[in-house]
This record gives sequence, C-alpha cells and structure tokens, in this order.
Amino acid sequence: MSKMKVLILGLGHVGKAVAQKLKQKGVTIVGTTTTPEKVAELETLVDEVHVLKGEETDKVIAAAQGCDLIVATVAPNVRKTRTIEERETHYHQALELSCQSAAQACPRVIFLSSFSVYGDGGDDSAPISETTPTSNHQEPSSKYYQKAEQQVLSADAGCVLRFPDMYGAPGDLDFAQRVNMAIEYFGGKAIFGADAPLYAIHFNDVVDAVCHVIDNQLTGIFNVCDNAHVPYTNQQVFDAICDANGWTRLEFLNQIKAPNRKISADKIYATGYTVKHQDPNRDVVENNQQQASA
Repeated sequence: MSKMKVLILGLGHVGKAVAQKLKQKGVTIVGTTTTPEKVAELETLVDEVHVLKGEETDKVIAAAQGCDLIVATVAPNVRKTRTIEERETHYHQALELSCQSAAQACPRVIFLSSFSVYGDGGDDSAPISETTPTSNHQEPSSKYYQKAEQQVLSADAGCVLRFPDMYGAPGDLDFAQRVNMAIEYFGGKAIFGADAPLYAIHFNDVVDAVCHVIDNQLTGIFNVCDNAHVPYTNQQVFDAICDANGWTRLEFLNQIKAPNRKISADKIYATGYTVKHQDPNRDVVENNQQQASA
C-alpha cells in the first residue's frame, strides 16, 4: 500500500482516524473540510487539505487528481434535520451530491452509508441482508442515502458500507446525552419508531471496517454490525436511560422507519472482519429490568 494515494472526502472524526491508520501504512492522504479555520490543524494529520463542499464537483475532481480511491465519510449535521424540509435540502447536498462528485472524480469510491436505507425492512421474517430491498423512499434521511449509494455503485469499483448509529468518537455524545438532547432540543420527541432494535457501532469498528475494505479491495454492499446479537429496541433503551436519570420518557413519532429485526453482517464477516465492541446499551436496559422486577 506504500504507493497509494487516497482522498478522504470529509475529515470529521472517522475521516481523521482513517487517515491516521492509512498514513501509518505509508499511504499519501488528501483530505477535505468545509471549514477554513480547521486547515492548520488538519495539515498536521494529512499530506494535503482542500477547502470545499462535496457538491462542488470541479473542486472534488481537482482534489482527487492522482488518487487511487476516495473515501466518502460525509454525514449530515443532526441540528439541520429537525423538519422534513430541512432534511430534504441538507441530506441531498451532504450525501447525494457529494457522492455524485466523488464518483465523477474516481472509479474507486467507498461510501459510509446507513441502515436507514432498509426502512423497517418489510414484512419478511428472515434477517435483513444486503439483498433485502431498500424502502422508505420518501423520507429524506433514507432516500438520499440510497441515492448516494447509487452514485457510488455506478462507479467501476464502488463499495458501500451500511452502518447503524455510531458512538464513541472523540467528543461524541453518549446515548444519555442524546436522549437529553431529544428532550431539550426536540421537545421530548424522537422522530424514529419505538420497536426497532437500536443497532449501534463503535467509532473504532467503523474505522476498522473502512481500512479492511481498502486492504482487501472489496467492492459492492456490506452491512456492518455485531453479527452475533440483536440489540434491545429504541424504546427499551431510551426508557431505561430516562428512568435512570429521572427524566420523562420520550414520545416516539415513527417518522423515520428503522429495521424491525436482525440485520445480517454475514457477508463482511466472511471476509475476515468482525466487530470488536458489543451493544453499548445492554447493561442499562438489563439494570432497568432488574430494578423493575425487584
């Protein structure tokens, strides 16, 4: 890998960590940010920094000159997603247009996508796999991940990694803080459904998955999650967090559908990858259940 050159589109927490791991292997890293004030800091981590937005295709193409692949770690800002109108605009720009630019700039693109593309997974009882049809085509948070995936997979060697919610990044909110934000910022309402298993993946497992794909030159679509366990539901987790903190329980609006059953990561596990961190919310739910039955 010593002669590789990689463009990381979006030097957030994941992008910076991937850059660090790849540079240790001798890879030349080009990175992007939308914030000029961050350039000086980022220049200490990567070989070259470009200030651009993902929808600025000409700038992305210029930044990708000589690169062997692009890793698109672009992600929406949750504070710009309170209404469906905000989500429509923001997800379109942050996801679809960024991946469209990446696919035009390089035939090899790796995109960090979301389980939200499955909607609730449909009526089937079998585990959700990469061949399960996508759904929830009207909700922007699902629709534009799907459209972004289509852009990436239109390239010759595109790879899509579908992840659940990520936790554990430096400075990231833990789940109790997220619930508190829902109470304070969203009026105690959660825009997703109560009964979906709350799949979550540790930041380091996300970074490892990206590097695994690069090392093994994988293409196509892969679900990435703990393949051995189905986590507790949104309601079980968030009720337990609220009870533990003396907060009023959240109201679930079910506006954003999430998979309703086990999600299979057999495909990526078969390539030698495994998630190292198990469900972060198991203990809080089980402690709450014990207290309720005492």
